[in-house]
Amino acid sequence: MGALELNSGEAGARPGPLTRLLAHGAVLLGRSGVRSALVKGAVWSVSANVAGAAASFATQLILARSLEATRYGVYSYLLAWVNVAVLVGKLEFDNAAIRFVGIYDGRRQDGLLHGFLRFGGRVVGGTATGVALTAGVAAWLLRARLPAGTAGALWAACALVPLTALLGFSGCVLQGFRRVLQAQVPQLLLRPVLFGAGVVVSGSALGLQLGAGGAVALNAAATAMALGVSLFLLSRVVPASAVAAAPAFDTAQWMRTVRGFILISAAQLVLSQQSDILVVGTLLGPRDAGLYSVASQLTNLIGLGASAVLFVVLPTVSALHAQGRKAELQRLAVYTVRGCAAVSVPVTVLLVAAGHVVLRAYGPAFVDAYPIVLLLSVAQLAGVTIGIPGALLPMTGHEWEAGRVIVGTALLNLALTSVLTPAFGVVGAATATLVAALTRVAVLRWYARRYLGVATLLRLPAEGRATEGA
Repeated sequence: MGALELNSGEAGARPGPLTRLLAHGAVLLGRSGVRSALVKGAVWSVSANVAGAAASFATQLILARSLEATRYGVYSYLLAWVNVAVLVGKLEFDNAAIRFVGIYDGRRQDGLLHGFLRFGGRVVGGTATGVALTAGVAAWLLRARLPAGTAGALWAACALVPLTALLGFSGCVLQGFRRVLQAQVPQLLLRPVLFGAGVVVSGSALGLQLGAGGAVALNAAATAMALGVSLFLLSRVVPASAVAAAPAFDTAQWMRTVRGFILISAAQLVLSQQSDILVVGTLLGPRDAGLYSVASQLTNLIGLGASAVLFVVLPTVSALHAQGRKAELQRLAVYTVRGCAAVSVPVTVLLVAAGHVVLRAYGPAFVDAYPIVLLLSVAQLAGVTIGIPGALLPMTGHEWEAGRVIVGTALLNLALTSVLTPAFGVVGAATATLVAALTRVAVLRWYARRYLGVATLLRLPAEGRATEGA
């Protein structure tokens, strides 16, 4: 392991840098009321995210080289529409599952746990399937007006919608049960590995010329297998007492909660790079959509480590807020920003310094996406460090306040994208996203100060530093 060697086998050996970093992090988190189990969970979560990122990157690299810029742009355009359909289909019961499964499991409310799992699964599966069937019928009715081969690709995309929605729901249920690896491995690691293997086999072993429709179909097959594994893991986690209990349904509270999450997720989708891909693909064409898609995939790597940190920290945020432990919540917020920065800044520096080299690996045409990478990197870094109030506010009962900010900046992003994209091309779309993201970060930080009394900084405020050593 070289410089990262733990040296656990040598008596009295000086601990390596990784050991000192983890130990220091455990002390800091311990001061904020975070148990050592959460530190271990964060390590496992980061590891799963890193492995998943590597698998996803390799898969997208293989796919981009197989399809080339134009067909890859068609694939990305279809996948962006799939993500929109999934948002509608899952009705945010996946995010609600993190909250309610954790509550019901912790309180041993087996009837409510059984009822939520049954109700949530039926809602997600039924709604997502309905959305997919509606889109499939529309594609069949309009097949004469669609370019050759597009209808088949659309039908494959429709099949992907309910599979993706159910995979997300089952993963969040596992997260609610605090099963970090089981929640992340099927979606983050297994799915891209199976997808990449399918692309390699179809191209190299079978000699098939892969198109956008075939790529979407392979994605659907990989998602179906990952879903099967996730459901198997879930069946081994749900307590036997909950399975045996008569289901109880608190649908009024469940629906009231998901409405707030739906508002936030819809706005975040508009702010996301998926909406940019749709606008770019519609206004500029598939090649530019392909360039933007590759740039967004690369810059998404900046937030992977931060997402892993938040994955474990957020339940503790809710607990500290509920107990009125404001000083500890402030310290936890600062340590979370530091942790997110520690795993995000190096990736940002790498993309800025070696972005051309990485993009060339996708193919010569993708080097033109480098200016997009620069702009989106700044937006991502701000969002996953000092912008974490976007995650803190919903976990402390302020989802509607956060929703108003996110909706407003989503509309700003949409307006700027519509104006700047026709004038400046893909760089205009990335600039619109950057401006909207920085605006959102600034307002959300102000909201966190106002409603939680928490500042998201790299250092504790003066009053916090005065009591840190206590």
